[in-house]
Amino acid sequence: MQRFAKLMLAGAFVAAGLAAVPAPATAAAYADEAAPAIPPPPAGMGQIVFYRSSRMGMLVSCRVREGDTVVNRLPPGKYFIQVTTPGAHEYNVRSEARDNLRLEVEDGETYYVRCAIGMGIGVGRPNLSPQSREDFERRGGGLDLMPPYVPEGDDNHH
Repeated sequence: MQRFAKLMLAGAFVAAGLAAVPAPATAAAYADEAAPAIPPPPAGMGQIVFYRSSRMGMLVSCRVREGDTVVNRLPPGKYFIQVTTPGAHEYNVRSEARDNLRLEVEDGETYYVRCAIGMGIGVGRPNLSPQSREDFERRGGGLDLMPPYVPEGDDNHH
């Protein structure tokens, strides 16, 4: 019991120390900047704008996959546009757990998906959630376009 009390006390000191560290920049810090303009998808296609506005979980990248194929990485403060064929598509992100998102993409439509990092046991857990264009416009100030994904040298497991 005494060991448990010491661990709890140590945890309190760590938490207090973390509380004193200045918070990283958040989406609110970019509120005066406009979100990136998103062009319409090419004829006969739909598109998904994946974005990560929060600076939380800076060491965890949302590596977005369709099935087992990596579509792109999504570090904090970035976005990318996935142009795709109309129909059902299932995207996922994973760390210690896997999160799946199924979308029915329609011709000429643009969808918005935000990646957020939640608390996990040992590492943050990425989560994909469908959002509105308004959410993207509200949180998207200061986002930078992620270059196309290049699989060379990627172990496809992060």
